[in-house]
Amino acid sequence: MLGNFENVGAFIRNCDGAKLKYDEACLEILTEVNITFWSQYKECEKCMLLPTKNLPSTGAVVLQTFSPLQYAIRDHSGQICSGTYQFQEFGQYSINVSAAEDKCLPRMTAEPDAAYLPILTAVVVLLSMATLWYIVKGIGKRIVAGRLYATYFAREDNELGSETRVLTTEASVPRSPTRSRLRSLDIFRGFTVALMIFVNAGGGGYGIFSHSTWNGLTIADVVFPWFAFAMGEALVLSLNARLRTAMPRTTALAQVARRSLLLALIGIILSSVNSSWSNVRLPGVLQRLAAMYLITGALECAFMRTSQNITPGHSLFRDISAGWQQWLATILIVAIQVCITLFVPAPDCAPGYSGPGGLHRTALGDFSLRNCTGGIAGYIDRLLLGPSHLYDHGTFKKIYHTVVPHDPEGILGILSGVLVVQAGAHATRIMLVYNHARARIMRWVFWSIVFGVSGGALCMFSKNGGPIPINKNLWSVSYCLVTAGMAFFLQAVLYFLVDLKNKWGGRPLYYAGQNALFLYIGSELLKRHFPLYWHLLAPTHSQLLATHAAAMLMWLAVGVALHRKRIFITL
Repeated sequence: MLGNFENVGAFIRNCDGAKLKYDEACLEILTEVNITFWSQYKECEKCMLLPTKNLPSTGAVVLQTFSPLQYAIRDHSGQICSGTYQFQEFGQYSINVSAAEDKCLPRMTAEPDAAYLPILTAVVVLLSMATLWYIVKGIGKRIVAGRLYATYFAREDNELGSETRVLTTEASVPRSPTRSRLRSLDIFRGFTVALMIFVNAGGGGYGIFSHSTWNGLTIADVVFPWFAFAMGEALVLSLNARLRTAMPRTTALAQVARRSLLLALIGIILSSVNSSWSNVRLPGVLQRLAAMYLITGALECAFMRTSQNITPGHSLFRDISAGWQQWLATILIVAIQVCITLFVPAPDCAPGYSGPGGLHRTALGDFSLRNCTGGIAGYIDRLLLGPSHLYDHGTFKKIYHTVVPHDPEGILGILSGVLVVQAGAHATRIMLVYNHARARIMRWVFWSIVFGVSGGALCMFSKNGGPIPINKNLWSVSYCLVTAGMAFFLQAVLYFLVDLKNKWGGRPLYYAGQNALFLYIGSELLKRHFPLYWHLLAPTHSQLLATHAAAMLMWLAVGVALHRKRIFITL
């Protein structure tokens, strides 16, 4: 039950001779008899307490602080006391077993650190840097840069030909024709890839920037589906332009299949960098993106309308009528995933079980589901791909003590993931069939509410409740609905600020979005190399946050450099 995190830096705190590490606290137990300290983190749902440490006399226990701790103190005659408490990082606590009153309520003997203060500091620093950049840019624009500024920072026109305003160069400055892009889409894509790079680098060691143990939702959990949502937006935008130039649908489908194959191959190659081919991880982020892209792209090639009615009107169902066939197929695909998940049992597992296995108990309190990690989804992956080709380092493994591997990018989750990509495709269809900015924003907000409420209803607006809890490890339908709803809302906000009101240029995220796939692949390939990675012998949250944020900023700088060289790397 003890942590395996790194030592803290300059301010090392001891716990009965052991050095405290970040996200750890020290609990001293004052006793005159031989006792056993039992504990379990509340994050481990339906898990029994486990013996943590035997103490023949007064001693201390090192505890992790990522979750409230359930504990009990027992001696040879039975349980003395029990309780639940949220310990704080580097805090010093004590329990006096011999005391007559409140003997199981921890008493703080040393103040914990403000663990999240570095995040606030980083936000202030980044905002200050952004403000300074815009001040310097404004001065350069008006006094120094002149024509140079107009060359490198002019805003491209909206390729949809909407009524939204755009920034252009002065009439006296000649401008070579460039390929126009939808700016808010590039910013959305740049934001997701920047956040993805930061999270994959380590997220400063914070739990909110790490994936959920099993059920639930963190900042890290929304990054992947948002990227898939943006991919769906770009897919329809690209296919619409090609099909309207009389490109055969079979040719467009061949191009979609080619890109999917390249994405999958690159993903497998990335997985094989630090492993042998005998145990290379076959599923992965790019592999799942490739599969979802292929399915959604095939639907669009089959059913996309090559001419859209974008004349002003008051039809409430124009976006639905433009893509009802794609949605019907998507709903059928998702229904297959739901039926398999809820009604097809894995061997020796209960039908509909989708828990983490391991220490997770059934309603009767037994461990008959110990080897059922991921339910039927995990079984399919282990059967078809083999246990040695699956991801085996999930956050749930340490908490639930699972004994079988489970890959969060498995096969069955592809079917539900199509829902997210199709939602992104629908966001672009809204832009194509409505030419008024207000209508677009209202539709995005409307679908954001519909998706969010639907997903919340499936999990009963709770972490572990409902028939289908929010679960990133399985890409449950509720998870896909909620994250897609968030993406709809974020797209509406960016479109309003960027394309409609011109309140924000989106740099450097705009530049990163133009080469998002290249930046992600590069970050994954080089994330363990200097200067993107620093080996710290005794890191703190602030040091980890600084190094991981620096890695993200370096890749954003690469995006800026590629933009200035007019280099756009695509498949």
